[in-house]
Amino acid sequence: MKYMTGGTDMWCPKCAEIRTCKAIPGAQVTAHASDYAQRFFHPKHPDLNWFQRGRQCLSCGHRFITGEMAREFLYELVELRDALADLKKHAETYASESEKASKSLQELTRSLSVLRALDIYKKV
Repeated sequence: MKYMTGGTDMWCPKCAEIRTCKAIPGAQVTAHASDYAQRFFHPKHPDLNWFQRGRQCLSCGHRFITGEMAREFLYELVELRDALADLKKHAETYASESEKASKSLQELTRSLSVLRALDIYKKV
């Protein structure tokens, strides 16, 4: 919500609360001249585009960058994060189970070596 005080209520990452923040040029935050522009896109993915704005918290003075993008992209991002978390979980389980299987195979190999040695001993 925009207030007469010259700002918009939004999340301040430093205060970790909703605070009134004013818009400032992005270049004042990043010190890059190219950040005076507000519209950006990813060179490898031109369908990914967003508006970038510099913000300054009126409570603590912290400066940060916000990005405005299509809602569908945010839903896709959430879906991809969930899928990645699931992959990581299964990869960790796979790694743990693979380690256990490897140890079992090493023990089995040692046991087979002993059995072979006993079999050779009996033939002599």
